[in-house]
Amino acid sequence: MKPICMIFDFRGNGMKVIFLDVDGVVCLHEKKNDWNDDEIFDQDCCRRLKEIMQETGCKLVLSSSWRLFPESVRYALKQFRECGIEREDFIGKTPLLDERGQEIMAYLKRHPEIHSFVALDDEMFDCDVFPYDRLVLTETNRGITELIKDVCIEKLNG
Repeated sequence: MKPICMIFDFRGNGMKVIFLDVDGVVCLHEKKNDWNDDEIFDQDCCRRLKEIMQETGCKLVLSSSWRLFPESVRYALKQFRECGIEREDFIGKTPLLDERGQEIMAYLKRHPEIHSFVALDDEMFDCDVFPYDRLVLTETNRGITELIKDVCIEKLNG
C-alpha cells in the first residue's frame, strides 16, 4: 500500500475529531459485571471524554475494532448515551486496513474538513506516516485520566 502523506494546520478553525478506541480507553476490562460478560464502560472515563468534547467542540470517529460488529456498535452507543454522548456525536468510523494508524490516515485523507485530531488508544501504532504527536496513549486499566483529558484538550485546541 502506498503511504499517505499529509500536512495538517492544527491552528485552523475547521473540524476537530477524536479517533476513539474503546477497550482500554473507556471500557476497562477489570470493571466487567460479575454476573455476566457484558463490557462495562467506566463512568469516569466517559465523563472525561464528554468534558473533552465540551471544551473543544470535537466530534468522534470510531477507530476501535468494535466498529466491525453492528451489535458491538449498538451496545457501545447505548453505553455512551448513558454518559450523555449521543449517536450524533459520532461522525463515522475508520476503514478496515492493515493497521490502525493507516486507517486513521486514510480517513483523514477523505475528510479534509478535519483540521485537528487526536487518536485515543491504549496501543502504539505501527505506521510510518502517522503524526505520533497526535497519538494519546492510555493505560489499559485506567483509560482516560484527568491528565489524558487535559492533554487531549490542549492538542485539539492548539
